[in-house]
Amino acid sequence: MKYVNKNDLIEFEQKIASYWEDGRLPFLIHLSGGNEDFLIDFFRDNIIEGDWIFSTHRNHYHALLSGISPEKIEKLILAGDSMFVFDKKRKFLTSSVLAGTTCIAAGIAWALKEEGSKNKVWCFLGDGAEEEGHFYEAVMMVQGYDLPCTFIIEDNNRSVDTAINDRLPNGFRMKWPKCVIRYKYNPIFPHAGNGSKKMIQFQNIKRTSQGENK
Repeated sequence: MKYVNKNDLIEFEQKIASYWEDGRLPFLIHLSGGNEDFLIDFFRDNIIEGDWIFSTHRNHYHALLSGISPEKIEKLILAGDSMFVFDKKRKFLTSSVLAGTTCIAAGIAWALKEEGSKNKVWCFLGDGAEEEGHFYEAVMMVQGYDLPCTFIIEDNNRSVDTAINDRLPNGFRMKWPKCVIRYKYNPIFPHAGNGSKKMIQFQNIKRTSQGENK
């Protein structure tokens, strides 16, 4: 698996942020700034060739660390497919559905166990997805059947711009079993977009009195 360093990740995000600033991205963009250190260490220490990686709408760092080329990811972003990055060869899948990959990850892990495979499933999700019922079901299946799957909760306290204390009393969090890892990081960017105060500028279109484009 190709190693990507911290500067690679940051430079990629800054490039995408500059596209937003220039008005080239009239789409939601979910950036991962601030989440470099944990992910670099985690991928290096745990994930091997042939493992399955499930990601979310905030997937660019995961994709780069999985070995997907920055050129491919950039092309998808510019086409409005930032939340839909897939690579069959690298077994990398995403979903913009909240916790949408968790049950699929459990199913893949079941198949790997039946095959006697040495590979594992790594399923990343956010702190908002942590509160979804189908995530609970997936955790029970993986833990109950000792499946080769780990869920990694990336807590940036940004579930659709709503902090945990506004969603749940006293910031309550479930105590998860060993198949779940959760960690916190301080995000640099808002939930979606790069926080620019500038207006996106589109090319001025002149129209004739008949309403036709000129």
